[in-house]
Amino acid sequence: MISFFTILSLILVLVIVAVVAWHLIGIFIALKRGADHLQQLAGGLVAIRDNTVPLNGKVDEINAGLTELVSPLLAANGNLAAIVTVAGSRR
Repeated sequence: MISFFTILSLILVLVIVAVVAWHLIGIFIALKRGADHLQQLAGGLVAIRDNTVPLNGKVDEINAGLTELVSPLLAANGNLAAIVTVAGSRR
């Protein structure tokens, strides 16, 4: 009878160890995949940083050009508003 319980206990211990090992392997695989994805993301962010560095000077030039366009655009807006007023008063 004692040998039966000994064998049963060993089987239960082996089952528990196998289940825990299975879950630990699954956790390891998930963590490894997460690390791989984070490494790819970091590489992509470095590429974005490197590819956008030349834009720093261009953005300043674009902002200066847009600042010069403000007054002509506002004048055109005023002219369009006057046209809408004239066209609306004919009805």
